[in-house]
Amino acid sequence: MMIRKFALTAIASALLFSVNAHAGLTANQAFQQFNAVVLTDINSSSHLHGRTWAGGNVVGGEYVHRTLPTSDYAGLTALGSISNARVLQNGAVIKGSLSQTEINGGSSAIFGAASNTNFQGPTYVAGATSGINFNGGRVLDYTSNATLQASVGASESTNFANLLSTTSNFLSTLSNTSSVNINGGKATFNATADANGLAVFNLSDLDAANIFSKGEFDFNLGSATTVIINAALVDIDISANFLGGSAQKIAGNVIWNFYNAETVDFGRQFGGNVLAYKANLTNYADIEGSVFVNKLTQRGQIHQFAFLGDIPVAAVPEPSSYAMLLAGLALMGFVARRRS
Repeated sequence: MMIRKFALTAIASALLFSVNAHAGLTANQAFQQFNAVVLTDINSSSHLHGRTWAGGNVVGGEYVHRTLPTSDYAGLTALGSISNARVLQNGAVIKGSLSQTEINGGSSAIFGAASNTNFQGPTYVAGATSGINFNGGRVLDYTSNATLQASVGASESTNFANLLSTTSNFLSTLSNTSSVNINGGKATFNATADANGLAVFNLSDLDAANIFSKGEFDFNLGSATTVIINAALVDIDISANFLGGSAQKIAGNVIWNFYNAETVDFGRQFGGNVLAYKANLTNYADIEGSVFVNKLTQRGQIHQFAFLGDIPVAAVPEPSSYAMLLAGLALMGFVARRRS
């Protein structure tokens, strides 16, 4: 009887833990909450206006220029270190060290050393400090601060590498519904939506190379609310002029899914959300929309727009969910064997 009670208690605890733990984001939630998700490093000499998550190191840049969508994630999260940067609001969670970086607002947690920095909000630093001004107060235990506890818990709750690759590969399998018209140096994207407002452009390598070389882009989205532009090129270089302010107009609805790309270079202002989970993205002018890439070399601003689309991808269970499920099943099996 005691063994059975113990096993049932363990199952209940496991289930309670899985409920209380941060759930991983869906593709739609990631596109709604983030201006940039970068799986490795960011090197920036410009402004990134919305929320940012980096799986590696962050060097340079200025972050969070706008009011952010609701999220447990901090304004900037980096699983590596950060240097020579500025976060204007909503705080930061940095798993490595921090140096020569200003955090001008919000609660922050630094798990490595911190040097030559001013913190304007409540801040937890686990490592050594040098040349630090805790202007917003020093927090000795981040779990005592509800905002910090939430942002630290969220920081590694989503497997972004898995989420982005699964989403990109699924989108690449969608059936074509739309077409691109070429007239001299101008490419016009004519969207045809299904009953759910989804329009898909599947560009062959030959078509994509031709279209991306044009000097002007125009868009007729019609009734489409979610537009997927699939291209399989490995190296992508686009310097088209988006006509009639279309870069901003399409930013909330269009996803450029460069599912095989290793390099993506934008020479002029670009519009729409970029999903290129294998690629190093370099922008030399502003991007109107969000980026979801492997590595970011930022030389122009990246502007946050509300994502208005509905990505047709099922949620991917997080590894932690699988672990808790397996633990529960194992304990139930143990109970069954004891009863038999």
